[in-house]
Amino acid sequence: MEAAVLSNYLRFWNLRNAYRAVFRTESTLPAHTKPLLDDLREFCRADTSCVVVAKDGRIDTHATAVAEGRREVWLRITQTLNLSDETLMKMKENENV
Repeated sequence: MEAAVLSNYLRFWNLRNAYRAVFRTESTLPAHTKPLLDDLREFCRADTSCVVVAKDGRIDTHATAVAEGRREVWLRITQTLNLSDETLMKMKENENV
């Protein structure tokens, strides 16, 4: 149990440092932005549809609106960091290798 707690703590600590490096210094170095963008990509639904389908098969309009808001955050952060679509695609391709 202690190893899992330590692992989660180290993951959080490293992400914290990545967020600080990017937002405090406005660094766009891949070593700083990649951990941050990897963390946000899934949360902000950057690579998937924002449409959320409920268990009954109907579109959940509230959850879809939340997902779209998260995507706007993703777009705003990538715009602020001046990351082009080409750069983001390269980062994603390197992740899948």
